[in-house]
Amino acid sequence: MSTPMVSPLLNRTLSAVYRFYDAFLFPLGESALPIASPLQVSIPKLRWDALRSDDDLTYRFSCSTLTGPPISGLNFDVSVVAAAGDFINFEPISLTLPLPVSTPPLRSDFLIPKPLWPAVSFRPPEGETAIRGQLKSPTSQPVADIKIEMWTGVSPTPPPGTPYTRSDAKGSFLYRLPLLPQPPAPAVTVTMHLRLNGGLLAATPASLAVVWGATQIFQIQRT
Repeated sequence: MSTPMVSPLLNRTLSAVYRFYDAFLFPLGESALPIASPLQVSIPKLRWDALRSDDDLTYRFSCSTLTGPPISGLNFDVSVVAAAGDFINFEPISLTLPLPVSTPPLRSDFLIPKPLWPAVSFRPPEGETAIRGQLKSPTSQPVADIKIEMWTGVSPTPPPGTPYTRSDAKGSFLYRLPLLPQPPAPAVTVTMHLRLNGGLLAATPASLAVVWGATQIFQIQRT
């Protein structure tokens, strides 16, 4: 007696997999940990919600292919919202489907790393060098949505790949330095240069004396 054929009731094809990292960890090293805070990742146009995997902190998009081919299209907007409000996204994310796939398929064909930025509410871990600031106008009004870069050394401009952040509606910002090693001794300071909007705006002060291994608060004026 032959085994009866049973038609599948469900068939899904993997479309893309996202993993998110703190923007201040880029360029990513082997020890970089993905963001563990729960995220809501979706493609509104397709009404897709990504499935989170707690095992590897990825967010997976797949589509039903039981009765038709996989979804295809150009530049679908991807929305990312942190449930706790501790991370925000400053750069648009778009996805073109289908992704190019190797033969045989590789895990890296589908895995897409993306940065998110720690919000002002984020609390840097103990011992990390970080800067909390508020950006104000010459009339002491908060200045929102200003790109802020910081760097050490003697270069008059930030090195390529220097991370950035942006001021929020209250002019506040958080700038992390998680890749700066632990301070060699208590109360050591490091000079951080400051640039606003790629140098199009001047800042006072233009550099900060930051205590290594601590979080400090500064008032900065856009001039």
